[in-house]
Amino acid sequence: MALIKFRGKPLGGYNILIIAFATFGSITYGYCSAIIGSTLGQPSFLHYFGLDTASNAAALIGAINGLFQGGGLIGTLTFGAVADKFGRCKAMFLASVLAIIGGGLQAGSVHLAMYLVSRFLTGLAIGGLVMLVPLWQSEVAPPHARGLLVGLHGVSILVGYSSSAWVGFGFYFVNADGAQWRPPLAIQCLPPLILACGVCFIPESPRWLIDNDQHERAEAVLQRIYGDSSDPDNHAARAEFAQIRAQVELERHLPSSWASLFTVPHYRKRALIGFTTLLAGQLTGTTVINNYGPSLYAALGHGASASLALSAGWLTEGLVCNAINAVFLDYVGRKWLMVTGLIGCAISLLGVSIMVALYGGTTNKGGNSAGVFFLYLHLTFYATCMDASTYVYGSEIWPTHLRGKGFAISCAGLFVGYCVPNHWLEVLSNHDGIHTYLCHHLRRVLP
Repeated sequence: MALIKFRGKPLGGYNILIIAFATFGSITYGYCSAIIGSTLGQPSFLHYFGLDTASNAAALIGAINGLFQGGGLIGTLTFGAVADKFGRCKAMFLASVLAIIGGGLQAGSVHLAMYLVSRFLTGLAIGGLVMLVPLWQSEVAPPHARGLLVGLHGVSILVGYSSSAWVGFGFYFVNADGAQWRPPLAIQCLPPLILACGVCFIPESPRWLIDNDQHERAEAVLQRIYGDSSDPDNHAARAEFAQIRAQVELERHLPSSWASLFTVPHYRKRALIGFTTLLAGQLTGTTVINNYGPSLYAALGHGASASLALSAGWLTEGLVCNAINAVFLDYVGRKWLMVTGLIGCAISLLGVSIMVALYGGTTNKGGNSAGVFFLYLHLTFYATCMDASTYVYGSEIWPTHLRGKGFAISCAGLFVGYCVPNHWLEVLSNHDGIHTYLCHHLRRVLP
């Protein structure tokens, strides 16, 4: 396929195509994670499961989110081992099938217990996909364009996020019984179905193939990825193959067990850095703002439909900013982008906290509009500087022989970071209001 130049070096169209196709897994993660935000904003969903009248509604909503994130934590660790044992592509297929099952059960749920179980199953699946997609992408992307190509994972997550929000907003105006929330939940089966059908047609990671002594297949994959009419003898592919093989042979005799991640000092340091990097991204509060966005906008004086529209617009803005993040990665670098993002998120969260505390529940349009502005500014910093950056950095700090297990540890920080602030929110919002939560949360974001 056609070549383009990126940073003065060739980048194959085939390479771009297969990496872009794998992002159906990223879209799955984004849609499945974010659909709960608009679902909880649908009156018919709350009424069907009795969440509009239950005295323990806050705890039940917390369980809906908590089981999903808990499943994600288990899934990312489990599929890390599966990816090392059976290959990245087979692991993506299994995770996709599980996502289809979980999404279908959610859409067909007839009581809350069924919905809770299906959310947990979906969590297992997306926990695998959010780790497997950038792991595989980082192993097939050429080094000079790795930031851009793996950054497509973050961009595609926002495609899933924003799609779920606009779908939820559109179905808000459908009055048929169950139609407000069942079709949006069923749609989450589509991206993993596409991935499951096509994953057998994309190549396995050449690094995994070499690590498992499948050298001929690995060399063929590299020749396809690096194919260039100006290089008929495939010198670039052969050089990359030789480099990967030498690296794998060097690492073959190094410790590679799960225990070694914590007992070998420099592995333990990588585990701590990777885990903390993805944990920090979630402690900015971005996921909480997404999941409870309609409640925040309602506190700032907006009605149900306007709150859903503002949430959808918020996520659409994040999609644009993530595309910028993917481009910046190979020019600015990972570290300073993430530091800038953390500082910007902290400042924005402070602004939101002040506006909600002063003007929440009032008719002051200026104060409420400022609160909405700070919510959008918060996502601007997060999506432009942190979202894609954390996945790229969290995967590339690991050597080949430990990348599956190591990146699983990194992604575990993602789900721990989801669970902790959501629990704080349930406790604090029940007693002191959401603005107290935001102020409490801010103290954990400040670097």
